[in-house]
Amino acid sequence: MELLLDVRVIGVPLAAGAAVYALWLLLGWAARRAAGLERLLTVTAQAVAVAALVWAAAEAVSLFAAARQGPVAWAPTGQIDLGPVALALGFRADGLSSLIVLAASGIALLVALYSLRAMAGRPRLPVYYAWLLWTVAAVNAAAMATTFLGLILAWEAATVLLYLLVGMGRPQGRAAAMKTFAILGFADVCLLLGVAILLGSGALPKDLALAGVGATDSPERVAAYLLMLAAAMAKAGAMPLHTWVPAASEDAPTPVFALLPAALDKLLGIYLLARLTFGVFAVGEALAEVLMIIGAATILLAVMMAMVQHNLKRLLAFHAVSQVGYMVLGMGLAAWVLAAGRAAGGPTAGQQAAAAIAFAGGLLHMLNNSIYKCCLFLAAGSAEQVAGTTDLDRLGGLARRLPVTFVCCLVAALAISGVPPLNGFVSKWLVYQGALQAGSGLALVCLVAAVFGSALTLASFIKVLHSVFLGTRGEAVPAEGGPGESPSMAVPMVILALACVGLGIGGGWAVDGLILPAGAAVGIQPAGIETAGGWDLNILGGRGLWSPVLATGLILAGIAVGLVLYWIGRVMRVRVVPNFVGGEDASSDATWHVSGTGFYETIRRMPGLAALFRDGGAGAFDVYRLTGHYGETLVGRLSAWHTGLLAVYASWVLVGLAALVVVLAGRWAGGG
Repeated sequence: MELLLDVRVIGVPLAAGAAVYALWLLLGWAARRAAGLERLLTVTAQAVAVAALVWAAAEAVSLFAAARQGPVAWAPTGQIDLGPVALALGFRADGLSSLIVLAASGIALLVALYSLRAMAGRPRLPVYYAWLLWTVAAVNAAAMATTFLGLILAWEAATVLLYLLVGMGRPQGRAAAMKTFAILGFADVCLLLGVAILLGSGALPKDLALAGVGATDSPERVAAYLLMLAAAMAKAGAMPLHTWVPAASEDAPTPVFALLPAALDKLLGIYLLARLTFGVFAVGEALAEVLMIIGAATILLAVMMAMVQHNLKRLLAFHAVSQVGYMVLGMGLAAWVLAAGRAAGGPTAGQQAAAAIAFAGGLLHMLNNSIYKCCLFLAAGSAEQVAGTTDLDRLGGLARRLPVTFVCCLVAALAISGVPPLNGFVSKWLVYQGALQAGSGLALVCLVAAVFGSALTLASFIKVLHSVFLGTRGEAVPAEGGPGESPSMAVPMVILALACVGLGIGGGWAVDGLILPAGAAVGIQPAGIETAGGWDLNILGGRGLWSPVLATGLILAGIAVGLVLYWIGRVMRVRVVPNFVGGEDASSDATWHVSGTGFYETIRRMPGLAALFRDGGAGAFDVYRLTGHYGETLVGRLSAWHTGLLAVYASWVLVGLAALVVVLAGRWAGGG
C-alpha cells in the first residue's frame, strides 16, 4: 500500500502532464487554425491539471499522515552496477520530505486555480499546464529521493522547467530566463561535484544513498559540503546567488513566479540545506557560522534593496530573497549549538532544546514564506490584471476595485513583517529565541540584524499598501470598467491569507504537528519544546512564552475599540467645506496623486549607502554579471593565442606533453 501511495504523488502529475502535452502535440497545429478547437484543448488541459493536482494534494495529506508514524519507503528491485558506482532509484517519505510534498502539492493546486483566469488568453496554455504538472512531479521526486542520483535528476528537471516557464513571459524576459538557467545550472554542477568528491573519498556508498557521511573533519568533506551548500543557496535564492530571482520577477508570468521562485524553489533549497546539514553531514562550528553570516547578510541587504524598488514584483522578489535569510539563520543556529555540544562531549538537554527551537523556526519560516509570499505575488497579479502594470508610481486606489485582494495582501504583508498573531511572527519568534539561547556573540549580532530586517520589511510594505491600494487613483488604473476580481483568482488568495492566520493562532499546533516530525527525520530532538493543547508554545520551561490565543484576543479587542471610536467620530455632526487650494483644480486624481515610492528615497541618498545602492543597481555585486565579464576576458585572451600559425600550436603541444611527462614521472616515482 505504501508503494502506490508514494508513487502516485509523483506519477499522477507526471502522467497527467504527459497526457496534456501529447494532446497538444497531436492537435496543437490544428488548434492554431481553429479557435474552437484551441478553446477545447485549453479547457481540457485546465480540467486535467486541476484534477491531477487535487489528487496529488489528497495523496500528499495521506502520505504526511503515514510518515508521522514512521518513514514510508519504496525502492524498485535491482540496480545497474557500473563498477565504482551503482545506479539505483528509490523514494522515501519521512517527516521532512512529506512536509515538502504536502506544501508543494497544495500551493501548486492553488496556483492552478488562480491561473484559470490569470493566464487566460496566453498562447500555448496546454503546454503551460503540462509544465506546471511536471514541475510538481519533479519537486516531489527530489524531496523523496533516497539516493543522490534521484535527487540530482529531479533537481535538474525542476531547473529546466523553471527556465521554460519563465520563458513563457514577455519576450524581453528571455534574458532573465537564461540568467536563471545559468545560475541554477551552475548550482546543479556544484551539487554533482560535491557528490563526486564524497564518492571519490569513500564517504558515500556506491549506490549513492542519501545518508550520513560523518563530521566535516576533512578537506574533502568540507569542500563537498560547501559545493552542495552553493546548490541549496542558489535554489533558495540566498545571497550572493540570488540575482536570478529579481531578474526573473518582472517579465515572468505572475503565477509562475508565485509557484516557483516564491514557493517551490524555496521549499527545495531549504529542504536540501536541512537534509545536508543535519542528515548527511555533522557540520562543525566554523561552517555553522558561515550559515549564520549568510543568513543575517541576506536578511539585511535584500530588504534594503527591496525598500528602494519602484516595481511591485521586483520589490516582492527582493523580499523573497530576504526571507530566505531567516531560514538559513535558523539552520545555522541549530547547527552551531549542536556542533558546540559535540565538541564538549555531547549536546546537553538545553543545547538540544535550543537547536530544536532554532531549527523549528527556520523550517516553519520556510513553510510560512511559501504561503504568504505566494499570496503576495497573486495579489500583485490581480493588480496587474486591472492596471496592466506593476509600476508603483502608476498604481494606487485599487482597494475599492479589489477589496478581497486588498484584505488578503494586507494579511500577507503583516505576516511577512512578523506582526502577531500571524504565522510569520511565530517562526521569526522561534529564530529569535534560538539566537538568544545559542550563547554565541555572533548569534546575538545576527539576532539584531534579523529584528532590524523585520522592521524594515514592515516599513517597505507600508509603501506597497499605500502605493497599490490606498491613496488616490494612479494613472494606470482605469476610472471605471475594466476587469475586476474573479472567484478563481480570489479564492486561492483567501485560502492563503486564512492559512497565515491559522498557522499564527495555532502556532503551537503547527510546530508540534508539522515541524517537529520533520526535525526528527534529520535527528533533531524536540527535547525542551512543549506544546500545551496545540495552542501555547512553551519554550525551555517557561522562558519565551508565546500565547497566541491571549495575544489574538487582545489584538481583536484593540481593533474593536478602534472601530467604536471610528463610529463615534462618523456619527458626530461636523461641518464639511471644500478645501481652498489656491485656485488649483482638486478634482483630478493625477494632480494630487502621491506615490509611495518616495517614502524611503532618503535611504538611497544616505552617506555610505548611496554608493552601495548605485553599485547594486548597476549589478556590481551580481555573480552572474561578474562571471560573464571575467569569462569573456578569459575567452578573449585564449582566442588571441589562436594565431593560426602552426609553430605556435606545435609549441603548445610540446608544453602539454612535457607537463604530462612530469606528472606521470612523479606518480611512478611515488609508487616506487
